Amino acid sequence: MPHAVLVIDDDPLIRDFVDLVLSQSGHRVSAAPNGTIGLETLSHARADLVLLDIQMPGMSGLEVLRLMRKHRRLRTPVMMITARGDIDTVKLALNEGANGYIVKPFTAADLSKRVNALLAHEPKAATPPPAARPAPPRQPDTFEID
Repeated sequence: MPHAVLVIDDDPLIRDFVDLVLSQSGHRVSAAPNGTIGLETLSHARADLVLLDIQMPGMSGLEVLRLMRKHRRLRTPVMMITARGDIDTVKLALNEGANGYIVKPFTAADLSKRVNALLAHEPKAATPPPAARPAPPRQPDTFEID
């Protein structure tokens, strides 16, 4: 089943590479060149997964992630895509709410494998349960007086 994937990365080569790889797998890919535009895109378009760079001018990917996790509507799974592979940065991203992490440079096969694994494990609770039907009105209890 095709999924909507948003790539937020300031590097146009990375955005194009991710688009090419994931589009060939049948996913619908959109891209944003920075965190501000990425958040704006998420506010009006559905995404099943966000691929998010950490080091971007202006707003960092970690700042974008924090803002996403503050808003109930933006609980989309996030995989960080970054050149920063040190353990402290990985831990920080995961503690901030990232669902996955891939270090640049990465191969098409590795990207596809990780994206598909995250999409296969989308939490079912992310979709709100159907609204409960209200109980029919009840007649008030009556008393008879002799």
